[in-house]
Amino acid sequence: MIELSDVFRILNSELAPTTEKLGFKAVIPTNLAKGEPPVFIRNDSQYIAYKGEKGSIRILFSENKIRLLAGDSEAKSEDDSDYTLTASFLLNLDEYDDRDVKSLANEIAENLMEAYTPKQIAKRQQNIKAQPTVSRSQVKSGAMLYDSATLAIKLAAMYPGIKDEYKKHLEKYDEFLCEDFFINHVNQNVYNTIVENNPQKMKKLFNILNEVFEDGSNEVQDVIVVTMLASFDYTPEMHENVLKYISDTMMEPFIRVNKILKNSKGARLRLENPPKYKPKKKKKKSRFASMSEALGNSGQ
Repeated sequence: MIELSDVFRILNSELAPTTEKLGFKAVIPTNLAKGEPPVFIRNDSQYIAYKGEKGSIRILFSENKIRLLAGDSEAKSEDDSDYTLTASFLLNLDEYDDRDVKSLANEIAENLMEAYTPKQIAKRQQNIKAQPTVSRSQVKSGAMLYDSATLAIKLAAMYPGIKDEYKKHLEKYDEFLCEDFFINHVNQNVYNTIVENNPQKMKKLFNILNEVFEDGSNEVQDVIVVTMLASFDYTPEMHENVLKYISDTMMEPFIRVNKILKNSKGARLRLENPPKYKPKKKKKKSRFASMSEALGNSGQ
């Protein structure tokens, strides 16, 4: 049998050479007693945390398990939502002793070395660079349609900060989760441009959106109309300004979806609180098409 405080003391000590080698430093809780391991205590769990340029780590104990959580360097959520689970280990306090915890520390150290050595980081960065986007020539030839990742890259030319967030996003998920990315990293930039209503910036923004919508996939059309433009809280003047720049092709779905979201509290709540991401198994009908059907059926 072993006490949880001793588990964290051993883990912190045994992992020190690895965390230091990888450039991580322990995060120290406020009012930590001298000689105690840097443990953060919650109602149902406890954890020790490390931060560095390569990211953030939490070693969390709950429900007889030690969970290794990883996030980017800015991760700090109290509920672990900024982190992803990278490994999980059984830890039965009634049956384990010091040797078992030291063995567990070795396993955690191996996971950290595998994830954060320069070789692995370079591999992840290479994967990010290799993410394909769709070129204008591919679209004009009819070979491909614009997708949401291509839209993100095009908007990064107007909003440089998006590019770094895009790299961090791909590094975290190993794929592009379009709704998550646009809601958290793109929408505010677009909204600010609409509020400012600078003609040059508005023209540049809507040249991008109109082009991608015109020759884009159902998914990227959903992103532009539903996730982005129709989700904003417009004043009448702002709405009129958008209509001046929006293309004829996008005009009808934008007006319809904007009307639905304005009149339906449930639809707006679903948009603001999307379900957790699940890999797509089959092609789905676009959301603005579904909303249009709903509007037609309601007789509005």
